[in-house]
Amino acid sequence: MSLCLASCHNDVENYMVETSITLNSADATQIDRVQATATFTNLNTKQVISSTNFYGNKLTEKVLRGAYQISIDGIIRYTDKNNEVKVRSFRSKTDFVSLVNSKEQSIEMQPIFID
Repeated sequence: MSLCLASCHNDVENYMVETSITLNSADATQIDRVQATATFTNLNTKQVISSTNFYGNKLTEKVLRGAYQISIDGIIRYTDKNNEVKVRSFRSKTDFVSLVNSKEQSIEMQPIFID
């Protein structure tokens, strides 16, 4: 009986990948805080996952393996090259990212300031 249950066990972790997105800007010497929503759209299944779990300028999220479109909208606080602290609205988008490796995948995205 236990052999039957063990063979029927389906490991969902094999289908997931942990991805980290880092926001970097040429205008900033240091990014202090990001308050934004990142939206992951699976291009195959059209499933949408949203996350707001930024820590500093980095977001880590576990998603189903596949091809994704990623967009981020929000507010960023940073120190510029003149040592001034600025708070600005921004967007960032990538139309295609392949998230298929079993190891953590890192993505660097650039904010486009909209103010």
